[in-house]
Amino acid sequence: MNHTITTLLFDCFGVICDPVVTGWYTYHRLEKGLPDENLKNVLHKFDLGEFSEDDIVDYFSRYDGVTSTKEELREQIDSYLNVNRELLAIIKALRNKKFKIVLLSNGNAEFFKRKLYPTHPEFKELFDEIIISSEIKMVKPYKDIFEYALKKIGSKPAESLFIDDSKANVDGAIALGIHGFVYTDVASFREYIKFLTALS
Repeated sequence: MNHTITTLLFDCFGVICDPVVTGWYTYHRLEKGLPDENLKNVLHKFDLGEFSEDDIVDYFSRYDGVTSTKEELREQIDSYLNVNRELLAIIKALRNKKFKIVLLSNGNAEFFKRKLYPTHPEFKELFDEIIISSEIKMVKPYKDIFEYALKKIGSKPAESLFIDDSKANVDGAIALGIHGFVYTDVASFREYIKFLTALS
C-alpha cells in the first residue's frame, strides 16, 4: 500500500462490532455440533433485505431444542452486540485527519435502526457514508457494491482501502483495484496503517 490512500471502507460485523446473528448461531448451534447447511442462504436473503429480523428470529425458533420465546430469542441475539471501542477511536482519529471513512456492511438495516444506533448514538458520526447491503440490494463480495460505494464517496479504487474480516470480501475489493486488509485484531490493523497516522 502506498501513501495515496484517501478513503477507508470498513466492514461492520467481525470488525467494528462482534458478529451478532452469527454470534448467536455459533454459540447455540455450531459449537454444539449442530450445523445448519441452509443458514448461508438464509443470511444472504437477510443481507439483501428479502428476510426481516422477525424472519431470522422465526427461523432460529424452529431449531430443535430451542425453547425460548421469540422475544427472548431476539434479546439473546441482541446480547451479542459488542462494539470495538479501541477501533472506533482509531477510526475517529483517521477521520479527524481528513480521511474519508465509509461503513460498508453486509447486514440488515432493521438491526442498525432498532438496536445499533440507539445503543451507540455516536456511531453515525464516525462515517461520511454508511452503506448497508439490505438498503441497496447488493452484497459483498460482488463488485457492484464496491463500485456503488466508491461512486457514493467520490473515490477511486487505487486511493481506497477496504477492511473486512472475510478474505473473500477483501479479494472482491482487490479484484477492482482497491487495497485490501483482512482484519483479525486491532493491533495488527494499527501496525498496518501506522504510516497514515500518528496513532502508533
